[in-house]
Amino acid sequence: MSELGMTQRMLAEKMNCTQQYVSKVLKGHKDMSLETICKIENALGIEIIKGPDENGQ
Repeated sequence: MSELGMTQRMLAEKMNCTQQYVSKVLKGHKDMSLETICKIENALGIEIIKGPDENGQ
């Protein structure tokens, strides 16, 4: 996250959750739901899970 110039607190604010929750997720102490993954993707502007493209690949 430091490469993106974002702190855990900033990510938590964008995800509408606590910094403690973000810390647990990033340390692997908390399982991530698909909803959490989507929130992280949106907050960071990145793609974590990539589905098939228009050509089905």
